[in-house]
Amino acid sequence: MSYTRRQRRDSDDFLLWKLGAGLLALYGLYMVGLWYTNRIAYWEQLGYLTVLLVLILIGEVAWVNLRAKWRREKMEKLLAAVRSAGLEDYLNNFINQFGMNPKKGKVWSYRSYAFDWDRMRDLRKFLIEKGLPLRNDDWSDLSLLLHHYIQEREERYTRESISMGQGGAFANLSGSDFEKLLYRLFAAMGYSVQKTGKVGDQGADLVVNMNNQRTVVQAKCYTNNVGNAAVQEATAAQKFYGCTRAMVITTSGFTKEAWDLAKANRVDLIGGDRLRQLLLQYLKEAWN
Repeated sequence: MSYTRRQRRDSDDFLLWKLGAGLLALYGLYMVGLWYTNRIAYWEQLGYLTVLLVLILIGEVAWVNLRAKWRREKMEKLLAAVRSAGLEDYLNNFINQFGMNPKKGKVWSYRSYAFDWDRMRDLRKFLIEKGLPLRNDDWSDLSLLLHHYIQEREERYTRESISMGQGGAFANLSGSDFEKLLYRLFAAMGYSVQKTGKVGDQGADLVVNMNNQRTVVQAKCYTNNVGNAAVQEATAAQKFYGCTRAMVITTSGFTKEAWDLAKANRVDLIGGDRLRQLLLQYLKEAWN
């Protein structure tokens, strides 16, 4: 649904609510009048009103359940079409690449992801060209797909992060485990956090956002000091993801060359000692 159509729908809903509230107020005045003039008619009207409200409630529950069923059936058909056309990777790449915009202006957003409408139009056109049964004048089907894939990845990442336990040794972490740890850390610090994905991440592991300042984060779970190659990759990823800052975080330390290059490119470096302090402060976890 476009921004203009959403505004129109919200305006129509508001007018309907105003009309309903007005009619209810008039009926209330009518019932007050009956109370003082005709008690028999008042109790009859009250009985009719009770029956009517029960019927409306039953109808509303049935309608909600029916809509949920239609939504599930539509989702199943859309997912089957996506899988049949081999487009799951395309959708996930779209989320990785373009879903990390600040939530401002006219955007489609869900959880910590936001897409401008031009990108949404490009995606819809692309999917239609690939044979997906999407309408050119409606956003509901595309919204369902994006909701599904974003929700799926966020739930999976939350479950995986929770299963890591409370503290431990950095040496026991894989690269993926380290990224999940940093995901939890930044979330605890109040950042909006997004995982960039494993394929074609362009030197970025996370994108974090706070107060409209977007920072690309590269995670290095190393035992040896990190060199300036990581700083170069983070600088390139900053431009690729349209971020205002870049950061490299490691479980070890950094070489002098890395510090010098980071200072010249305004890249923030967080070594193992500082990382342990942050984990203890925000996650209450002791790592070594």
